[in-house]
Amino acid sequence: MSYVAYQYAEALFSISKEQSVLNDINNEFQNFSVALDKEIIDFLVHPKISKNEKKNIVAKSLDNKVFRNFINVLIDNSRIDLLDEIKKEFQNIINKQNNLLKVIAYSNKLLTQEQLNDLSKSLEKKNNRKIELENIVDESIVGGLRIEYEDKVFDDTINNYLSSLKANLTKWARWKYE
Repeated sequence: MSYVAYQYAEALFSISKEQSVLNDINNEFQNFSVALDKEIIDFLVHPKISKNEKKNIVAKSLDNKVFRNFINVLIDNSRIDLLDEIKKEFQNIINKQNNLLKVIAYSNKLLTQEQLNDLSKSLEKKNNRKIELENIVDESIVGGLRIEYEDKVFDDTINNYLSSLKANLTKWARWKYE
């Protein structure tokens, strides 16, 4: 994530909280992101379309004045291309404020409810935060788990172990025969 995206997200969060419209802004951001398709994004980033034209289109589609002004600032500063990153950073800031940590656990089959509960409890204890856990099945995983949160990856899969073993053996073989 870029620092610039974080700065915009933090500014939006501060204004939203100050004006007591954080939930409204969050919902508006989610809805706006869902509505964006490639054609709309291409329009918003196109250098030959005037910023006023872009703002007029945005004004017709957004109800919330704070969020509309935020999008206008992005258009004025030619930062609309950072919208996805800003949205992720904005959600991360809200999650931190709510003491919530979103975690994705990748496994070769769905984890049982007991396994999910155990993993959640372990992560809650380690991070001192409430855990929102999502289990995604990745059939390429031979066994084990890969856990991702806050740009961290804990890969305890057999695939990772075998890849590390191969790299070490290759490095050792090169060293031995040089």
